[in-house]
Amino acid sequence: MKLPAVLDSQFIQKTFLLAKKGQAFTSPNPLVGALIVKDNKIIAGGYHKRCGLAHAEIEAIHKTKQKHLCGSTLYVNLEPCSHFGRTPPCVDQIIKNKIKRVVISTLDPNPTVKGKSVRKLKKAGIKVDVGLLRDEARKLNEVFFKNMKYKMPFVVVKVAQSLDGKIATVKGLSKWITTAKSRKLVLSLRDKYDSVLVGANTFIKDNPHLNGLRKIPYKIVISSQLNLPPSHYLFKTNPHKLIIFSSYKNRNKLDNIPKAVKLIFLKETKGELPLRNILKILYKLGIMSVFIEGGSDTLGRFFKRKLIDKAYFFISPKIIGGKSALTSVGAKGFTSPGISPYLDKIEIKKIGEDILIEGYLRY
Repeated sequence: MKLPAVLDSQFIQKTFLLAKKGQAFTSPNPLVGALIVKDNKIIAGGYHKRCGLAHAEIEAIHKTKQKHLCGSTLYVNLEPCSHFGRTPPCVDQIIKNKIKRVVISTLDPNPTVKGKSVRKLKKAGIKVDVGLLRDEARKLNEVFFKNMKYKMPFVVVKVAQSLDGKIATVKGLSKWITTAKSRKLVLSLRDKYDSVLVGANTFIKDNPHLNGLRKIPYKIVISSQLNLPPSHYLFKTNPHKLIIFSSYKNRNKLDNIPKAVKLIFLKETKGELPLRNILKILYKLGIMSVFIEGGSDTLGRFFKRKLIDKAYFFISPKIIGGKSALTSVGAKGFTSPGISPYLDKIEIKKIGEDILIEGYLRY
């Protein structure tokens, strides 16, 4: 491989690291990092910090201490914008500052941008290279790519289970199956996504907080009966970030629900709330990603409806046993191994004593 190609890859990889600094705060915008390089030396870098603030390219341009950027190269993990949104178009500033070359890892999947920025830059006489480390760039913004393609949230599940697939003992005890190190990692995963979703049983039995390390995500609860204890934590703290889906038959059961909570009533289908409709509603509310944490029945129904994109399985070496002990994925299940979903593109990591299996669902 020629030296310029090696340097290009190194600089693009650095844009990935910069982009990740904005994780948890840029939604519904993508994660973007940018570098400006001249004479093979980095002269400035920037990243998109929060939705509504300057884009990564503009951050980098503003940080340069040079009077002009003639002869420089801009590296960015996602195609710069070419339209007016919350901020002005980045391509106009790139052209204005006379940047000589732009290296883009992947095109923007947003149809208002895709390819248009590249054409505008080329028309201005700027050399543009696209596609370097494209797969890594798309994985970095997998939430955004699904949003743009399907107009649906990216759906992730987290399972914490024993080696034999149990999430509680025969007496219903679940604290703690996995280690403190695994539980801390789960907090950081919550930071990556817009919301955390649980079923009514998890809400009632665990009285969870569902917060991340750096942010308070939206909390989603699916409760067909709307039999949720008013004394529980999620009602008492940040109720404006709590969304509850319940059956239309409960539309008059509002006495114990704080006014700040968003209640959405839906008609049941065969005794169940329609999960796909729930996701569509969340997307319309601006929730671009959903992190599902339980319980067993809720996870099973999402798997059954083929609505899950990605999964994190935290597996403890403990063996709990017991025919009536709760398994991690419940509901009706699949009738044959041949039609069961499976994890693809698997990554396996050791988290203290636990094992983390991460992968993407294939149906």
